[in-house]
Amino acid sequence: MSRAGRAGKGARAGGVRLTLRGIVMLVASGIAFVAAYALGFRQLLYVAVVLAALPLIALALVRVRRPKLSVTRSFSPHVVEAGSSATVSLLVHNLGASRTMRADCWDEVPWVENGSSTHELPMMQPRGPRFRARGNTARIEYELRPPRRGIFPIGPFVVQLGDAFGFATTTYRVGTTQDVIVTPEVVALAETGLSVSAGDGESRLVQRRSSGDDDDSMTREYRTGDAMRRVHWRASARHGDLMVRQEEQRSFPEARVILDTRGIGYEDLSGDERTGDLDSDSFEWAVRMLASVAVHLRRFGFLVTVEESGSPQLEIDISRRHHRLDEEFLAELAELRLTLSSQNSLDFSGSTEKGRGSNGPIIAIVGAPDGQTLEWMLSQRRPGDVAVAFLVQSVSAIDSLDRRLGVRESHSLAATTTRLANAGWLVVPVRSDDDHAAAWDAVVFETGRSRVGN
Repeated sequence: MSRAGRAGKGARAGGVRLTLRGIVMLVASGIAFVAAYALGFRQLLYVAVVLAALPLIALALVRVRRPKLSVTRSFSPHVVEAGSSATVSLLVHNLGASRTMRADCWDEVPWVENGSSTHELPMMQPRGPRFRARGNTARIEYELRPPRRGIFPIGPFVVQLGDAFGFATTTYRVGTTQDVIVTPEVVALAETGLSVSAGDGESRLVQRRSSGDDDDSMTREYRTGDAMRRVHWRASARHGDLMVRQEEQRSFPEARVILDTRGIGYEDLSGDERTGDLDSDSFEWAVRMLASVAVHLRRFGFLVTVEESGSPQLEIDISRRHHRLDEEFLAELAELRLTLSSQNSLDFSGSTEKGRGSNGPIIAIVGAPDGQTLEWMLSQRRPGDVAVAFLVQSVSAIDSLDRRLGVRESHSLAATTTRLANAGWLVVPVRSDDDHAAAWDAVVFETGRSRVGN
């Protein structure tokens, strides 16, 4: 995700300027000065000088009285899900030698034009032993609700200070930005009839087999540290050495989730290809579905492997059993981007070998895959594997079907659907504004009906 630019109140930070009231005072001073000479009233010159002096003195005052501050920012939680809220706590410290004046303040927020909500910064005592320990500190809290995933800079802290009469104001930034990690929304999904070819979706008991009878098949030589309760006495008597019962190994059902990260596969692609700052509503839907499906399958005991059609970006291996993996995986998804076509290199030999060695259902989430991506997807499925493909269409592309390229786009979608269906895939066409749980319900229905039919 791109880091959005700043605008609004924060964009004006850094200058000292007159307010509308101050400008009116200067205009009135000019009128009084002209009238004094035109009408011959020397007394109006004193009025003109006073009217001009007040806003100019205010400008100098707000510049000189600008406090020296420091800001400490914290998030609770630090990693927040898109659409949910986090609490931002600001500790503002007065580092100057004089008491601060009251001022307005706010944090710059990328997705809000005018920054966060405006707060009143109270007067704070100067730093020093003569004052109370907390007299030079103010605490400010506000709610942060990021609309979409990404890593966003929050801040800097902006202070807007004015004089008592409202003639002049200065706006300046304090401190630096701090990143908040926004993970994709994880939607609760219903249980499905997805299963592996052996084991029916449940963890299976696998025992190591070697030459010999049943006693030998579950025993091995005694090793230092083995508990005596595991000694197999009959096998020990036959071998003339201590033998212990072999530990039972459990293998969990495996599942693979394929995500098309190639920009060429999404019709609503936008952004600057030269900088790689690409965006797509269809891709955002696909990432949310990836997060929801991966977390859902892991909670039902699957070992999940995620494969990307573009250049690999995800480093976390979630095909392991670890309670923190979901959090680490979602944090990585916050930075997942579309890749340019020039950066893509699909390895058919490696992908096919990997697909044939795995065991379990395949969930593919793609937009409008080109021929190369489609062939790569088809190479992942073994005969008998359950394979589901979500084809994500952008709303803008669907709405334009009756206009310029509608016939060609519709034909392309139908050809892709037919090709996947003929290869044994369950195809679920969706829109980029569809509900993820409803799309998954279609898989629940179809896989459940398939199991009943078998």
